[in-house]
Formats: sequence, structure tokens, C-alpha cells
Amino acid sequence: MHLTRLRARARRLTRSPQDAEDLCHEVCLAILEQEALGARIARPLPYMMTALRHAASARSRRMARETPMEAEHEPQVEDAALACLCSQVLAHMDHLPAPDRALLRRVAFEGVTPSELAQDMDVPVGTIMSRLARARARLRDAAGIASVF
Repeated sequence: MHLTRLRARARRLTRSPQDAEDLCHEVCLAILEQEALGARIARPLPYMMTALRHAASARSRRMARETPMEAEHEPQVEDAALACLCSQVLAHMDHLPAPDRALLRRVAFEGVTPSELAQDMDVPVGTIMSRLARARARLRDAAGIASVF
């Protein structure tokens, strides 16, 4: 029963069935090693879940430190197309009304959240969300992009 819950939690943490299975094996091995050393685990499920979370965090940190081989590649067609698209979007943003442009820049480039904007501007969050939706719609119209919704 514990393994089923452990696997489900591992899948949520890794979003990959193979990585989840690897994490479960790591945790089970760690528990067996602890028991071989004479440790008694009173509540195995919470212990396993904590060990799983720690193992997933360690794996994530390890993967973030490793430089992927693709990062050292030569620029490809996709990179050029993305750069072109970005410059087009920025050009379309320059033609938006100043308030829309400022709002989009703060959210998209500065990473300011709508709730932070609402506090800064002393308006309700819903107002910011409406303004953002209208600004995005104007940007889509300017770029000739159809709305997904």
C-alpha cells in the first residue's frame, strides 16, 4: 500500500514515470540501508514521503547545475525565428497606448504580479486583470493573431 502512494507522489514530483520509478527505488534503498544499520522507523509512510521529497529536490538541484549539451549548440533556425517573433511583438507593443504598454512591460518583462500592480496603483486586482486582458487583446489585434478563446 505504501508503494502505491509513494509512486503516485513521485509521479507528481517528477512528472515523468521513469524518473518517478527511479526516485522510488532510491527511497526504498535508503530505507533498507537505514534498517540494516539498526534504525527503527516508527511511521514509515511519512518517513518515505519526506525522503522522496528530499531525493526529488536533490535530483532537481543536480540537474540544474549540469550544463546540458544543447546549451552549447550553434544558433539554429528556431532561435532565429524566435528572435524575429520577439522583435515583432516588441514593435507591436510600441504602437499600443502608453498605459497598455507600461502594464504589459511590467508584467511580462519585470515579473510584477497583478496583485503587486494593484497595490502600487491602488486599484482592485480585478481592474488590473481587466486592463491586462484588454492590453493583450490589443496586442493580438495589432499583431494579427487570432484569440485562442
